[in-house]
Amino acid sequence: MEKISAASAMEWSIELDKGLRSRKPGQAVKAIQQTGSRLQQWDQKPEPTKAAHKIFDLVAGEERFFLNCILLKLADAFRSGDKDIRVSVVKVFLSLFKMRRKTKRYHGVMSKAKMCNPLELLKRVKIVFYTGDLESRVLALVLFGSWAEFSRDNAHIRYIILSSLVSSEVMEVKASLFAAGCFCKFADDFAPVVLEMLPRIVASSELSSTLRAAGANVFAKMGYFSPNAVNGYKIGLKLLLNSSDEDLSVSLLLSLSKLAYKSSSILPDQVEVLLSFLSQEKPLHQQSTALRCLRLLSSPVCSHPVGLLTVKPLLKIVHDTKLPISMQCDALQILHKMFKYQKMHMPGDVMREFSKVLTILDNANQSNIESNRVLVISILADVLIKNSRKTGTELDGNCDSFPSLTWIISTIIGQIISLVKQLLDSNRYWDVALPEVRRLLAVLLFVAGEHLVQGVIVLDRIRLVIDYLVNHLPEKAIVSTVTAPTGQEMDHFRAKNFGTSLKIANQVHKFSVACIQNLIELGASAAEVLDKVKMLVDCVHRCSLFGSYVQAVYSIQVHSSVFWGCAVNKSKQGCSPNRQLGDSDCDLLIKHEIFTLECVMEMLKEKNFWQLYTTGKFAAGQGAWVTAKFIFEQIASKVQSESSSCWLKSLAQHAQCEMRIQLFLLPKLRCSLAEWSLTKEIPILYFRNISCGSVDQGVSVQVCGESYGEVLVEAHNSIRSSAETLDCVVKFGNSFYFQRWFLALRMLVLTTVYDVLKVLGSSGSGHAEGSLAHGLSSVQQITQCSFRLTRLAQELDLLYISFINMDTKSSNIILALALSCSLLAFTSGTAASFATVHANDNSNLHLNRMSIEDLAGRLWLIDPDTCSILFQLLDVSLGIDHPHVQPRNQKLESGEVRDITSICHDVVSRVDGFRNELKDPVDNVEALLKVTVESFQLLLNTIVKWLQIPFKLPMYFLKTRPCLVSELFTSNADATNQNELIVQPGCDLSLNLCIQLKNLPDLPTPISKLYCIVYSSTSFAESSPTSRGTKTGQIQRVDFKDWHMDDMVQANEKLFHHVRDRANKTTDRGRKRPRVEEGVVQSVVQFEVNNRGQGFSSCVLGVSGFPEGCYRIKWHSCCVDGRGRYWSLLPSNSGPVFTVCRS
Repeated sequence: MEKISAASAMEWSIELDKGLRSRKPGQAVKAIQQTGSRLQQWDQKPEPTKAAHKIFDLVAGEERFFLNCILLKLADAFRSGDKDIRVSVVKVFLSLFKMRRKTKRYHGVMSKAKMCNPLELLKRVKIVFYTGDLESRVLALVLFGSWAEFSRDNAHIRYIILSSLVSSEVMEVKASLFAAGCFCKFADDFAPVVLEMLPRIVASSELSSTLRAAGANVFAKMGYFSPNAVNGYKIGLKLLLNSSDEDLSVSLLLSLSKLAYKSSSILPDQVEVLLSFLSQEKPLHQQSTALRCLRLLSSPVCSHPVGLLTVKPLLKIVHDTKLPISMQCDALQILHKMFKYQKMHMPGDVMREFSKVLTILDNANQSNIESNRVLVISILADVLIKNSRKTGTELDGNCDSFPSLTWIISTIIGQIISLVKQLLDSNRYWDVALPEVRRLLAVLLFVAGEHLVQGVIVLDRIRLVIDYLVNHLPEKAIVSTVTAPTGQEMDHFRAKNFGTSLKIANQVHKFSVACIQNLIELGASAAEVLDKVKMLVDCVHRCSLFGSYVQAVYSIQVHSSVFWGCAVNKSKQGCSPNRQLGDSDCDLLIKHEIFTLECVMEMLKEKNFWQLYTTGKFAAGQGAWVTAKFIFEQIASKVQSESSSCWLKSLAQHAQCEMRIQLFLLPKLRCSLAEWSLTKEIPILYFRNISCGSVDQGVSVQVCGESYGEVLVEAHNSIRSSAETLDCVVKFGNSFYFQRWFLALRMLVLTTVYDVLKVLGSSGSGHAEGSLAHGLSSVQQITQCSFRLTRLAQELDLLYISFINMDTKSSNIILALALSCSLLAFTSGTAASFATVHANDNSNLHLNRMSIEDLAGRLWLIDPDTCSILFQLLDVSLGIDHPHVQPRNQKLESGEVRDITSICHDVVSRVDGFRNELKDPVDNVEALLKVTVESFQLLLNTIVKWLQIPFKLPMYFLKTRPCLVSELFTSNADATNQNELIVQPGCDLSLNLCIQLKNLPDLPTPISKLYCIVYSSTSFAESSPTSRGTKTGQIQRVDFKDWHMDDMVQANEKLFHHVRDRANKTTDRGRKRPRVEEGVVQSVVQFEVNNRGQGFSSCVLGVSGFPEGCYRIKWHSCCVDGRGRYWSLLPSNSGPVFTVCRS
């Protein structure tokens, strides 16, 4: 457990004292600098709680005492030290003052509440001011300003600052202006006095320009009290309008703009002043400064309606080709913000004026600054898209004079080709051109991701860039096979600057892959996308600049597109389980699968193992399991590290599991791969071991429980071997929490589905009627499988919210698997419900409520129509409480979820039809038997269709860095017995708690709240005598195998409801709550987390009813980030053991 700053204050004070006393040259300065960094660290941490005081054995007020000791020692060093020491002390307090400015409410180390005797600090600095030289007085004034938080009310200090304003020394006046500005922030009665003196300083022609500019900067410090802000703005504006000094006018413009940014009452006036400075009569420097100020004010300005009076002056800047391109871009960025933040669409006259902005594009193209070109194009694209959304018009433009997205796409492609042409003609500026190409491609990807039509156009037009590369290469660079040119030929190419072209070609390939993924996510037509992909791949194959790695990646993308298209088409063809790939699709798949393997073999010959590993990761992420298995198996024997070898073997075994299912469903691919492997000089044995069977009458075409069961058994064995191999890697120090958990869940899902198929095929006939012959025994097994699948769905939810930095696509894959489990649970539970009614001759039909509620909750934001049918099955009205705090991305529209949701709709509709047929099952026994048989057939068909959905590996699986975990430290809150968790019988246990987050990643929004549930029960008794009296701070590390998943799921459910209720400020009335088991005592605690992921709190466990003995405390924690998203935190240590005994 890391010590907090308050607990280290005494140690830091002693170390500072030793450093200041040291006679070693420079040691005192070094000690001051170290203390400064420690004070900054302390300044960012919250006030320690009572629990923190008890855990670290701190006396109340102890940290405040030693903090003041440190501050006094720094003040003494400033009083008696030399110039270097004094400068170091001033830097320490200036850095703390700058940190103070970033927070509105300050409770840090320099706050007035932390000062024991601020007069002692001021007295030591005043001695320096009165006895020192000019430089010492300047440093003392800077210190007074940085201490304004607690020195603002000191009359003597005020007098020193005001008297220094009229000093004859320029440096002293500048320092006093800084101090006066600091005082004006905190003292509303001090600002009017300063405002009376400022005009004399700013308007005086006798003073230097730097001093007058420093005086002008003080106006920006008047914005904390409204009367002072208005008065200061009036005085500053009068000085600005009367000033003939260009530099002074620039300083006043900046200062008054900063003041207007803080005070909304003067904002419109300042915007009007700035617009007036955009006229051609004003000097260029003032116009440029006015634009910078408008950029500063653009966010508050955008909250007001935008009209021509605001837009026209900016458009004049944009259209004036005589002005520098940087000024035009500044004006364009301001216009962009105005358009971006308008709630309603822009008026027609404003849009017509903005359409004239195209004239800047030619000017930008002639500029040597690449950011200008990208900026203009990106702004044009963004404005068009945003305005089209608001108006509801098509994305091809709002008026005849305004450009369309198609025009922007063509412009970007033309710009990229122009850059490529320049690079081919000359290798100059390649380090500038490549980043510009990357930025242009990013804009193009943004346009492609906005709409399907534009996405398809982009995918088609990007081929023009590759065509240009191909057509401008020597003939030997254009090949028809994957064989690369010889070394001499490549040297010849490099001599002609093709190395740079290769870098651009790689950027184009990365863009193409991302664009294809976007189209798949947006739901584009399979045929249309596949057609564009095939043309793109053919173009890539003609260009030797794309090596084996790039060509393999493109072929894998075709593989993914074929499978995805098959899944989409399959979902539109009903529930036919015999749906297979069409001949043309299958032939294309076989062609590119073999081509990819040939590329892989080429990379093996070249020993490009890192590219091979990258290709294998991409193949697994796209569901190309044959390629992934081959790559991981080949390079596993090439690595020297034992841990890396185990990792690759585990990946190969996992790929073997998924490949077995994939090839079972595609017998033609299986046979073609086996035949291809026979033609290779190096035999690929694992293809030969796969029996081809009969393509026309093979088991993959038939729907037979035993056949699918055999494949699932083999797949289960492979994934179990993968998990066991991965356990070996853990011995080398990496936890692999996500990977092991994901493999375990995937294995349990396959096992449960196999158990369902085994029951359905137990009669040996392979038909659903056979399972009914076994009566209630089979029904009970199906019911148990339904409960297991529901639990697996909940555990997948927990997996999904337990890794805070997981990418969106990986999250969608996990949620799709959870939705699949929920659907299979619903289908199997429904079939078991119908069979129960039939077997018991019972007229009451009770569907599995838990599985229906679980499925409805998942479909609530995905498919409301299907969800409404599920609520009809429950005979309740449609309505779910929307929690304010909820897991992220609940509304899913990705390709990973789209396939399973279509199956959900078909299944739920069929079940609803079954229920309608059984309005009176007693009077219609034949109908009941028919529905029961059809429900089991529906279950079988659903499993088959689910297996036919291509499974992709979450890319987060391939990230091996340690994940975020939490660690719990406990101590007894009883002051007489803090070192052991012992409590008297009949008494409650008071605990001091510390949560420590480990491996905390960089997050876009920090963690705002952290919660922990601690609970115990008499059933948690520990029989081992060594458990008695657990020492404070004693940690028992836990691994993945030590986790109790059922406990974690239940504890997380309780935490989630607690967090949701606190966020909504609701009570338990009328809300379904997780059940609290009898005999369980629990407490939910909230923590305030510091920047190091550490929080302290305390709680009381009501264990007064526990008999004497030793009991384990279990715990689970969660957090909520700044966006209100809920995350579960994995535990890295077990809960403590407490003892109930008489003293």
